[in-house]
Amino acid sequence: MDGAKTIWVLALLMACAVSASGQGISRTHGLGLRGSLWKSENQAAGFDIGGSPTSVTVDISGAGVSVYYFSRMAGNLFLETSLGSVGNLRVNAGATSPENVDLSAIIPFLFGFRFDVLSARYATAFQPYVAGGVGPYWIVFYSARSFAGLSNELSLRSDLKFGGYAGGGLNAVLRSWFALNFDVKYHFVDFKAGEGYSGLEFGIGFSLMWGRRKEIFRVREVKVIVPNIYPAYYQVYNTYPLALVTVENRAGYPIEVKVRSFVEHYSEHESESETVRIPGGRSKDIPVRAIFGKKLLAAARREPAMVDIEVIARAGNIEKKKSLNARVMVHSRNAWNGEIDKLSLFVTPDDERIIELSREMVKSAGLDGDDGREKFGAAQAIFNQLRRKGIAYVSDPNIPFYKDDRVQFADQTLDIGTGDCDDLVVLYASLLESIGIQTAFVDVRDPQKELAHVYLLFNSGVPVERSDLISSNDKRFVIRQSRSGQRRLWIPVELTLVEDGFDAAWQSGALQYIQEGILRNGLAEGWVKIIDVD
Repeated sequence: MDGAKTIWVLALLMACAVSASGQGISRTHGLGLRGSLWKSENQAAGFDIGGSPTSVTVDISGAGVSVYYFSRMAGNLFLETSLGSVGNLRVNAGATSPENVDLSAIIPFLFGFRFDVLSARYATAFQPYVAGGVGPYWIVFYSARSFAGLSNELSLRSDLKFGGYAGGGLNAVLRSWFALNFDVKYHFVDFKAGEGYSGLEFGIGFSLMWGRRKEIFRVREVKVIVPNIYPAYYQVYNTYPLALVTVENRAGYPIEVKVRSFVEHYSEHESESETVRIPGGRSKDIPVRAIFGKKLLAAARREPAMVDIEVIARAGNIEKKKSLNARVMVHSRNAWNGEIDKLSLFVTPDDERIIELSREMVKSAGLDGDDGREKFGAAQAIFNQLRRKGIAYVSDPNIPFYKDDRVQFADQTLDIGTGDCDDLVVLYASLLESIGIQTAFVDVRDPQKELAHVYLLFNSGVPVERSDLISSNDKRFVIRQSRSGQRRLWIPVELTLVEDGFDAAWQSGALQYIQEGILRNGLAEGWVKIIDVD
C-alpha cells in the first residue's frame, strides 16, 4: 500500500507542475485495465509470506484488478462502467498442523460519471478528473480445512450489497489513443462509511481510446455570397468577401478563429482573414476573401472553380484546423453581368498602347491655342481618328439586360476593328481618361424595351458661363457639378455613330438625353442613370 500511495503523490505533483488547464481526453470512447489495492475498514491491504521450519503462511489482502469502459456524454463529462474483483487470501500449511485456506472477494459492478477538471485551453499530457457512481458489490467467502489429508471441510457463502464510490485521478495521455491512469476512490459499501467493507482503493492502469476526436469548434455553414466571378472585377473582389463561414464554438471558453482561402489557378496568393474572437457556445460569420490579380484575366472561358478554405481555431497553445471548400463559377475575361457600375472596370486608361494612341491622335489633329476648348477639341479629334482608323459599330447581340453580356477591352476592339455600344464606349472612355478627360456612362434601361443601351458623357472642361465656346444651344450639353462645387459642361456622345463622325454622334447623344432623361423622366424614375468612370 505504501508503494501505491507514493505513486499517487507523484502523480498529483506532476499534475500540479503543469498549467492550470488541459486539453482533456480527445477521443470519444476508451477501454482500460487497472490493478488496485483496496484498504477496507475491516481489512488491511498488504502482502506477506512467513513461516517456520514446520509451516508456511501466505497472506495477500486487498489486491484487485478491474476493467472499465468510458464514453463521452458531453464536453468533459464521461459515462464510466467498471467490473472488478478485489481478493483476500490467507493460506496456512504445515507438517503437523491443519492446512487452512481462507479466500474472500469483493466483485463490484459500478456505473458512474467522470468529469475532466481541466478545459481544452492548453495542451498538456496530464488530465486530472473527479468521479463518482453506484452499483452492486457481490461479496464471496470461501474456506477450506484439511486435516493431514484425511478429511476436508469446505465452506462457501456470498452476500450482495449496494453502495457507491467517489474519488479522483489523473490520466497521463501519451497518445491520442493511449493513456496511463492513476486514481484513488473511497467505496461506501452498503452506503456506510468507516465500517465493514467500505474503504480506500488505489489504482494504476492504462486505457486504449478510439472514436471521433473532441472538437472545440465546428463549421455550421458556408454561405457563398459571390457565386459568379467576373475577371474584370478582380479589384472589387479583393475587398469584398466571396463567402461567409459560420463557425460555432463548441468549447466552454472563448476561442480565436481566422480563415485562410485560395482559389487554385486564379488567386495571386493566399488570403487570410482577421482573427475573430468567439465566446463559448456562440457562433460567428467569418468572411472568406480571395486575392485576385491579372492572373484572373487569363480566364478564356466560363468554368467552375473551387475556393479552398482552411479554418484555424486557437485556444491557448492548442491549434485546430479544418479544411473545406466552396464552388464558384469563373466567367471569361470579357464577361459582364450588365451592372453599369461594373462597366468602368473594363476601362483601361493606364494601358501603354492606349496612352500612346491617344497622344498620337491628339498630336495628329494639330490642336493649337489656349482658348478653354482644349479638352473638347481633344475629345473631338480622338473620336474622328477612330473613324479614320475604320472602327465600326456592330449591333448588340440579342441579350436581355438581366443576362450576361460580353465586353471587349479597348485593345481588343482596336485589334478587331468593330464593337457594340458597350465595346465602343469602353474604348472611347479609355482613350479620353488616358489624357485626363473625365467620362461617365449614361445607362438606359427603358421599361418599354427589353434591351439596355449605353452612351457616353465627357467633361469638356468648359465652365457654364463660357458655354458659347461650344454651342449656343443649351440642349447640346449637360451641366454637372464636381465634388469641389465647379459646374462644367459635359458632352453626350452616341458611340454607335462612330462611322458618322463626332458632330452626328454628339447630336444623337444630346437628343437621347433630352428625350429619355428629361422629357420621359428617365432620370427621375431611375431607368436612366449616370455613372462616373473613376
